[in-house]
Amino acid sequence: MKILAIHNILWAHYKARIFNGIFANLSDRNIDFYVLQMAYSERSRWGLKTDLSIHNYPYQVLFPDKAIEQIGKREKIRRLLQAVRNYKPDIVYLNGYYDLAYWAVIAYCKIKNIRIVLDFESSEISRKRSWWKEAMKRGFLQQCDALVCLGQKAADYAIKLNVSPEKILSTKNVGVDNEALLALFNKEFPLREQRKKALGLPLYNFLYAGRFVERKNLYRLIKAFHNAQKIAKNGKDWGVILSGEGDQKEPLMQAISALGNTSVFFLEPCEWYEVPIRYTMADVAVLPSTFEPFGFLTNEAMVYSMPVLVSDRCGSAADLVIDKYNGFQFNPYDEEDLTQKMVLLMNAPEQFRTLGDRGKQIIDQWGPDIIVDELIQAFLKVARNG
Repeated sequence: MKILAIHNILWAHYKARIFNGIFANLSDRNIDFYVLQMAYSERSRWGLKTDLSIHNYPYQVLFPDKAIEQIGKREKIRRLLQAVRNYKPDIVYLNGYYDLAYWAVIAYCKIKNIRIVLDFESSEISRKRSWWKEAMKRGFLQQCDALVCLGQKAADYAIKLNVSPEKILSTKNVGVDNEALLALFNKEFPLREQRKKALGLPLYNFLYAGRFVERKNLYRLIKAFHNAQKIAKNGKDWGVILSGEGDQKEPLMQAISALGNTSVFFLEPCEWYEVPIRYTMADVAVLPSTFEPFGFLTNEAMVYSMPVLVSDRCGSAADLVIDKYNGFQFNPYDEEDLTQKMVLLMNAPEQFRTLGDRGKQIIDQWGPDIIVDELIQAFLKVARNG
């Protein structure tokens, strides 16, 4: 049997651990596994190095000289279909339905009687819905033999799109390389206070790590923190670390200047293996997005035994965050709600270890080996049913 995975960018290091595990497992069963990566990275990360050393499975990058957004639709369809024809898979593991080229792959697979396992990431609250788009999604999903979903919210949405629950073979198809990230974090943690002093960071810090784009809702985060500082009994001891890059950086810096707040600190973007260093300098991780299919910041922070504040419009909130147990969910459009949740944590640093340890117990059930096993079982079930 031959399984072909189609994925968007090689930069996605968290997928490397999954693909490595799938390849090793299937090799032991004499099943071929190969990955087609569309590009090395996306435009916003083009300046960052893609770490090839972590990709220990057979793959091809179809467009090595272009960011994913720069690839023309016709050329992508042509090259992708050619690659699928050349490989002659029995199962295609497809990375979503958002790309017209993937619709072409679906059509080809149906003609050739190739079975399809789909990564399904959408949730019902991701954006405004229109009846004709929903109808198209229903039609697309009906062509798939199985879905592996990005959390329970995605699975619930798939069922509303008339997917049979029996076709949903995993709700944990999301994760980070828990062990590798924790090893990096533990290695760097002893330098925590030294690095904080060098950067002028306060005693305690919230952390956001990711892109600075509008849906990340960082302006509201900054305003909520500014207000929380005035309310919390130890507000002067707190700061916010914003790690990343994006088109909202300059407006955010202007907003901070207008507020007169000197407790928000920007750190430049870095390679994935350097991100754990940023977490060592923080105490609570925050994901304030108005929408995330899941939100890997939540996973990463919980691996490091950190309390989390996560918008209830992020998929990870439903699966990983329990109010007052390992952190809080909040309404990303309600600045006062976020402010109050921040104050609760700012006033209770003595609870961080307990909250973090509980979160670590939860995220241990979302380790990459568990995810790999569920994907392997999905492939085998689809093969048997074929």
